[in-house]
Amino acid sequence: MHWLFPAVATAASAAFAIAVLRQYAARRRTHQLAWGVSLAMFALASLALTIGVTAGWTPVGFKVYYLFGAMLNVPWLALGTVSLLARPLARRAYQAGLVLFTAAGTVLLALAEVAGPDLTARVPEGKAFLPVPVRVLAVLGNTVGTLVVVGGAVASGLALRHRRQLRPRFEGNLLIALGVLLAAGGGVFAFLDRSDKLAVGLALGASVMYLGFRRASAPVQPAAPVPP
Repeated sequence: MHWLFPAVATAASAAFAIAVLRQYAARRRTHQLAWGVSLAMFALASLALTIGVTAGWTPVGFKVYYLFGAMLNVPWLALGTVSLLARPLARRAYQAGLVLFTAAGTVLLALAEVAGPDLTARVPEGKAFLPVPVRVLAVLGNTVGTLVVVGGAVASGLALRHRRQLRPRFEGNLLIALGVLLAAGGGVFAFLDRSDKLAVGLALGASVMYLGFRRASAPVQPAAPVPP
């Protein structure tokens, strides 16, 4: 039954990705596109995990799981927060950095030598055999991305002191930050060879983030006029 929770995480992430991308198709908001791409990455990573724990890991399957679940997911999620809250110059700088990060991470992971003996664990631990640059990029991307997402939630909260019409964005970003922490918490169990708990973390994280996406994308109400 090790496949059950990863399969649920795959289905939930895919459904949420489709819903968010449909919102983007209707509204053309950059943050919705970034969040939809991030949820699609969750779905791909969860699918690779499902196949890995069911049929056994292959080098390609592990690289898909690591690329979309451990390296690119959180930085792309953070792009949604940056697009929603940051100033234009900061948005362009983050977008340029993310393009370079994505290209470097993809190339380095594709070139990494991963063999069958490295993939005997139920959920292989990349730090045991992946090159140092790949692991450094994964840690860097997750650290920066998490700080951006959590920092965005805090920034939205501070904005509420004077602009209470931003409450939906604050609550949405808070839920997104919580979803990131839930997904990251599931990753802790991967190091303990508990793939079922990892999949639960991915499924819960994706679900909470989706609720945050819906809340943060709610129309911002105009501020009430101040009486004379």
